[in-house]
Amino acid sequence: RQVAQVICARWIAPVTASNAGLVLEHHAVAVDGGGRIVEVLPQARAEEKYGLHDEGQHDGEAGGVAHLAPPLFIHLGNHMLIPGFVNAHTHTGMSLMRGKADDEPLLQWLHNTVWPIEQKFTHEPQFCYDGAVLSAAEMLCSGTTTFADMYWNADEAAQAVRRTGIRALLGLIVIGFPSRFAADTEGYIQNGMAALKKHANLPTVRFAWAPHAPYTVPDADLKRLGELSASMNVPLHIHLHETADECAASAALDRDSPACHMSDHALRPVANLDRLGMLNNRLLAAHMVHLTDDEISLLAERGVSVAHCPSSNLKLANGFCRVSKLVKAGVNVALGTDSAGSNNNLDMFEEMKLAALLSKGVAEDATAVPAALALQMATLNGARALHMEDDIGSIEP
Repeated sequence: RQVAQVICARWIAPVTASNAGLVLEHHAVAVDGGGRIVEVLPQARAEEKYGLHDEGQHDGEAGGVAHLAPPLFIHLGNHMLIPGFVNAHTHTGMSLMRGKADDEPLLQWLHNTVWPIEQKFTHEPQFCYDGAVLSAAEMLCSGTTTFADMYWNADEAAQAVRRTGIRALLGLIVIGFPSRFAADTEGYIQNGMAALKKHANLPTVRFAWAPHAPYTVPDADLKRLGELSASMNVPLHIHLHETADECAASAALDRDSPACHMSDHALRPVANLDRLGMLNNRLLAAHMVHLTDDEISLLAERGVSVAHCPSSNLKLANGFCRVSKLVKAGVNVALGTDSAGSNNNLDMFEEMKLAALLSKGVAEDATAVPAALALQMATLNGARALHMEDDIGSIEP
């Protein structure tokens, strides 16, 4: 293929499946006119193969692909080149609620602060669009190039993606109560289908069905969305096992608890989703803080991906995800920031650091989640969770 750009860096961390910890020195990445990687090779070999011409030299950041012949050489002499981060769980519209409510547990935060604000404002034209643009700008500035969203207006989020040039897996929200967006489940599904059809030709957008959580979506609707996910071959994105109350109340079928799942079965939510046939490699489960050893083994067997959100789990005091156990069992663990309202930023560098440090503390093992694995969780594992690993997540052809 015709090479349009050659990016030379002091170090490159490709984050490949075969060697996630590999660091290459004085290497280059050759990119074609469509933005696809052609090859990774030593810098000297790149200069010899593609020719280094004075008029094509440029010192600075690797921006948009230049359609030049001979190729444009970009020299990053003191930089490490890494894949773009993949934020595997966020709610972009909530950037407009940053700092609105702190120091509250999850369900109090949702019922007393978040949902009343959303009921009042999210249906207003451009509210979700403005929040998504703000979130995309923040993510791009800190190295995130792809995100998995779960918010009310996927149509406006897609418009924001188009404007900013970021890439996204947009959740088509379904929740078990009426809102300004839909009166019932059928309305939410129709909204999702409309957004999917409208933006089907936008190459930087893909879609997932996004039931909010087991405590807000009844079994019949979960089962239907699982069937839609299978028939359409799209991911399913859900909050799951985020709090201890969610697991205990569901297992006891404690209807007095707002954390109890909307099911007639006294089961922990993971077991109930397995009963419904929803534990599979299309499922992206956010948080997964409270898991037994048997549940971890089941997730690995079913191929479920987990979006670990350490900052949000800490802020809302939800507990500590057993990341090291999940990784050792073979579960694909990605990283997410959650929303700017429960974080309060969208910085994946911070999530990598917290994920590594907390995992060491929880496992009481200083070798748990080393730096290379933390980077893999923020890049390649996120790409796998979004089913985009053929296009993003690593620096390789």
